[in-house]
Amino acid sequence: MRIILTGTPGTGKTSISKMLGNGMGCKVCHVNEILKEKKLYSKITNGEYVADFRKLKTHLNALLKEKNIILESHLLCDLKLEADLVIVLRCNPKELEKRLFKRKYSKTKLKENVLSEILDYCYINALKNYGSKVMQLESTKRIGIAKIKSEIGKFRAGKQASIRWLLGISQKDLEKYF
Repeated sequence: MRIILTGTPGTGKTSISKMLGNGMGCKVCHVNEILKEKKLYSKITNGEYVADFRKLKTHLNALLKEKNIILESHLLCDLKLEADLVIVLRCNPKELEKRLFKRKYSKTKLKENVLSEILDYCYINALKNYGSKVMQLESTKRIGIAKIKSEIGKFRAGKQASIRWLLGISQKDLEKYF
């Protein structure tokens, strides 16, 4: 199975990809590491690598020729790759804010990422690029491999619930991200 794991920074992509890789016997590739190692970026601005999406897409589609592989990165919702399943990790915005604060994200970067989660940025773009292959996985609380496999089973059976944070956010909480 060729799996794309994406979501806003701080949703648990690295941890869950390792768990899923071990649990399903798949090779795990962390795209942000590949981006730097293979120099698949156009420039570095303020210490951040700006991906060259054309080069990155070509390289990742070559990797996806393998049958048991998981690619993990927040960038993957913005690409259209040859995958069998796309999992978008979702985290409650209040918890996400705590996680990003612990990582010492700048105030601006923290706000941008929490707002992206509230507005379903990764989910909407994944749907645009991958269509019916996209499922959401709630990652606010720690989850195990059995729960992940169960959720994949529910998705394949057409029984997955939708996650929408915007509906549960108060006006006051929303205003602090604008």
